[in-house]
Amino acid sequence: MTKIAVTIPAEQMRALERERRRQRLPRSQVVQQALRFYFARAGLSEEVNAYEEGYRRKPEQNQALEGYARAAAEVLGSEDWT
Repeated sequence: MTKIAVTIPAEQMRALERERRRQRLPRSQVVQQALRFYFARAGLSEEVNAYEEGYRRKPEQNQALEGYARAAAEVLGSEDWT
């Protein structure tokens, strides 16, 4: 483990302390959880951006879209949508 010192706004510190007390955890552990959550979400965001960029670089062809529409109509056509 590595120690760091950071400066955060007083409001964030109060929220950190409330959460620490609520979970009955050391402050460091709550900060570690928050960082894991942040990095996981940032990674997901990067994956979504990469996915969207792939479609911008190579959009689906009309023929493929027509096939998807036919398949969806076949599969979902018998569903009651009321």
